[in-house]
Amino acid sequence: MRDTYLVSEWALIRRNELTDIPGELEIHPDFLHTLSHAEFESGFKEIWKMFYQIYSDMAQSPQKFGLPLYKAGEYDYFSNQARETRTAPWHMFYFLYCLFASGRCKGDLFVADTAEVRDMNKSKKTNCLLEALADYGFVFSGIKKYSLSSADSLVIEYPDNRNVTEVLSAVAKKVKNTQMKGVKNYLSNMTAFSNGFIGWNYKVLAEDLYTCSLAEGCDYVADKMHNDKDREVVSALDEMLTKQGYIRKRGDANEGPSVRYHKGSGAYDYALVSDRGELFLELRVRNAERCLAYVSQCPEGIVESFRISDSGCQNRINGTCKYGVKYIFENEEKWHCGCCGAPFKVHPVTEHIPHYLQLMELGRSR
Repeated sequence: MRDTYLVSEWALIRRNELTDIPGELEIHPDFLHTLSHAEFESGFKEIWKMFYQIYSDMAQSPQKFGLPLYKAGEYDYFSNQARETRTAPWHMFYFLYCLFASGRCKGDLFVADTAEVRDMNKSKKTNCLLEALADYGFVFSGIKKYSLSSADSLVIEYPDNRNVTEVLSAVAKKVKNTQMKGVKNYLSNMTAFSNGFIGWNYKVLAEDLYTCSLAEGCDYVADKMHNDKDREVVSALDEMLTKQGYIRKRGDANEGPSVRYHKGSGAYDYALVSDRGELFLELRVRNAERCLAYVSQCPEGIVESFRISDSGCQNRINGTCKYGVKYIFENEEKWHCGCCGAPFKVHPVTEHIPHYLQLMELGRSR
């Protein structure tokens, strides 16, 4: 029987965070000094396919990439081992970022400064990562046995499409000069969810090399969605809530980015959440009993969010929970934990937005 590793699941979750690419890309002239629009676009799309395949292969053969081989079912969510596996799939892509942000193109070749790469890079087992990359079409020379410390420079070729190294270099340098400027913790969730190189986000190409508004506002979540309806409801909710005076703040759970909407300094009222690639709207309904008569008029998705119940958290077990919501629905007692997030979650639909707002109004106070 084949072993199942924790990191395999997280490789697929991280794969799901790659930004979908539209048919035609808006590319700023700063990126097109040596390549045509068609050449740059073709290279960019080829890299997206490569990133997708690497994540897929990580899930199947994590040992090939030097990933931690902790078996699923042997470690709880809060263990150090589980924490390590959640960020481990990003290391390959941060390493690629460091490689291509630390050198320059010379004709069809890219020459990386190995000392600069070592200074920037926080990933371990770089020899293993380089060896793995060779299976995806990269050719390395100038160093011995995939060791960066064996020479002053690393020469990189991609013979299948010689524009790929130039595109990687251009995007890496753009991200280095903008998003990553002054950032020390490359592997924080919030940094990774925003990073235009890690998510291979086509929007990084629309502005000049020193301007980057990527992942600002609700796009922090919307860019992770994979269908138009989800992107539309994120935009519609964001517009409506900000017009009502809500302040938008980022969240960075392990399962994906979120945008949280606050009034004042207390807990957020609403949150748009990408949870393993699935979109949810969180509602901080504090008094569910006051909502029940209205719920009967709501679409089934909202009814179901009131019908389900969870076991609660450790605080409920030890009797110290202050944020849980308890109510009777359909003649059964229901419980929703509110310690780590808002108590109610629903997959949002644009047409149902008035219902979400009404439920929050009814259930605002205890």
